[in-house]
Amino acid sequence: MTAGGVIAMDRLVTRVAVLPLAATDLDEVTDIEARTVTTGWSRPIFERELVDDGSRCYLVARLAEAAAHDVVGYGGMQMQSEQAHITTLTIDGRFRRRGVATRLLVDLLREARARGAESATLEVRIDNVPAQRLYAGLGFRPVGMRSKYYHEAIDAMIMWAHDIGGADYGRLLRQRDPVAVWRTTADDDPGKA
Repeated sequence: MTAGGVIAMDRLVTRVAVLPLAATDLDEVTDIEARTVTTGWSRPIFERELVDDGSRCYLVARLAEAAAHDVVGYGGMQMQSEQAHITTLTIDGRFRRRGVATRLLVDLLREARARGAESATLEVRIDNVPAQRLYAGLGFRPVGMRSKYYHEAIDAMIMWAHDIGGADYGRLLRQRDPVAVWRTTADDDPGKA
């Protein structure tokens, strides 16, 4: 973090396109899932989630200039009335801590707002402090635990963000948007562009 609380990152995040997850992305997504999550989702689970009944949204982050094997992360949510449940957010290990997770989560939360969400929830491993910090920076607060929720009997922290439909939360998303943050920083220092 910089002195002003802005997340320091390189230019990678400006070269990432966030797009709806398509069936053609599943080979890359399941490869990342297998490499990064102990007991991750299988291809059939992703295929079921892609059946669009209007309640789900899945996004991929792709390197804009890459020709193949360019998915660097993905995330998803399910709408339940006026609540968004973030179901997955995974970044290829080679691209972590470069603003990609923040970008995906900001885009998911914007979509949740567009669909009328007033609150959002998620579960995060109790031992995944970097992810907890990411979520806290976007207004999520711990409200409880799920015992032995993850493989190897790891507990999950339940986090909620409330009033995400309001103007204040919209400003927070603009402030935390890593592309906007990077461009503002680069505009302030021509040597970074």
